[in-house]
Amino acid sequence: MKLINLHAGWMAMMLVLVFCSIGIADGPTSRPMAEFTDAAAAKNWLSVNDNVMGGVSEGGFRINGEKNLEFSGTISLERQGGFASIRTRPAELGLEGSDAIVVRVKGDGRTYYLDLRTSAAFPASSYRAPLKMQKGTWQEIRVPLKEFEFSAFGRRIANADRLSAKDIQSVGFTLADKQAGPFRLDIAWIKAEKSGNADTSPAATRPAVADGPKDIVETAAAAGQFKTLLAAAKAAGLVDALKGKGPLTVFAPNDEAFAKVPKGVIDELLKPENRETLRAVLSYHVVPGKILLGEQAPATLDGRPLAIKTAGAFEVNGAKVVASDIAAANGVIHVIDAVLIPPAKKLTPSEAASAVIDLAIERGVPLFNAGQHSACAAVYEVAVESLLKSQTDALADKDRSALQAALNSMRAEKDPRQQAWLLRRALDSAHESLAGN
Repeated sequence: MKLINLHAGWMAMMLVLVFCSIGIADGPTSRPMAEFTDAAAAKNWLSVNDNVMGGVSEGGFRINGEKNLEFSGTISLERQGGFASIRTRPAELGLEGSDAIVVRVKGDGRTYYLDLRTSAAFPASSYRAPLKMQKGTWQEIRVPLKEFEFSAFGRRIANADRLSAKDIQSVGFTLADKQAGPFRLDIAWIKAEKSGNADTSPAATRPAVADGPKDIVETAAAAGQFKTLLAAAKAAGLVDALKGKGPLTVFAPNDEAFAKVPKGVIDELLKPENRETLRAVLSYHVVPGKILLGEQAPATLDGRPLAIKTAGAFEVNGAKVVASDIAAANGVIHVIDAVLIPPAKKLTPSEAASAVIDLAIERGVPLFNAGQHSACAAVYEVAVESLLKSQTDALADKDRSALQAALNSMRAEKDPRQQAWLLRRALDSAHESLAGN
């Protein structure tokens, strides 16, 4: 009997050693990402709502008396809005090896998204996963990283790169269920979990660009027909973005397309002072995600959508696609025969009135400095007339009165130089008032 007991004890010890050697005894490990026992933790968070796109939803956060992060506000569907979000400020989180995010939350019955943002994220993009919760009940929800899907401007992007834990720089929550009304989500803590079973072999990681085909910039350079586009991308500071992890879709005008642009326009855009305008134009040619022709493209990096015609010959905003689906390591290129011009953004009344004044001064100052005082006064007179007749909604009563008084004084003045200055001072005053609106 003693021999049997000794044998059983030896077998038990061997089983423990075997299980430990294969990692079962250790179990999952976790590390805190966010806790709210200290009020100073709120400094690491910020809110981003649909007002960045013109909406009027209100959403914010606070650490409440129960030491939880309270994400609350009101969703509005006005002005094409409908979302509110909070997130941590970007930082190196050191989550390499983690394979899941665990949150302790209490919801209000609505479906929120858990958002993760990486170092290579594009504007208005994140990896997200829905959190389905019971109303008014605290729950611990574990979301494996493999279940997060990449989205940009609220749309899922197919064929996106796999989410890598080491790239995660921010965590947050979004409500975008298109239901107007108040909301509230309480968060007790957020943790990153490592199960010990994650595949960390080289095969589970994304291969470096050098091991695969050329990136978008290299592919375009090798083609030899995008010299102007590449020069413009360099001037706009977009080369690194086009060489990034992606995926991206580029509707690339070839050199022949740029040759159709009126002479002098490209040279003007390439000047350092016009960098932001050039950047906006080029960003209008780039879509987050890998879009093959025949699919509907989401909004561009510029934030505005493209119109893709798929019946008959492919066209993008009227430009013909002369070559399609050119694969690159970080996306795809479609060659087009024209440069795409972003549609003009609708100005507010104040912006429109300010634009009238800016244009008048831009045209009037060179005339005045050249001694053409009468011509300068005429330009300012047209601008004041335009403001009084067409931009009345933007102007305060005092500004309308001042402009009208300046106009009357100008017409009574005989000296062209003084005429110009009377109107210029009134325009400057109105511009200052509009800037404060």
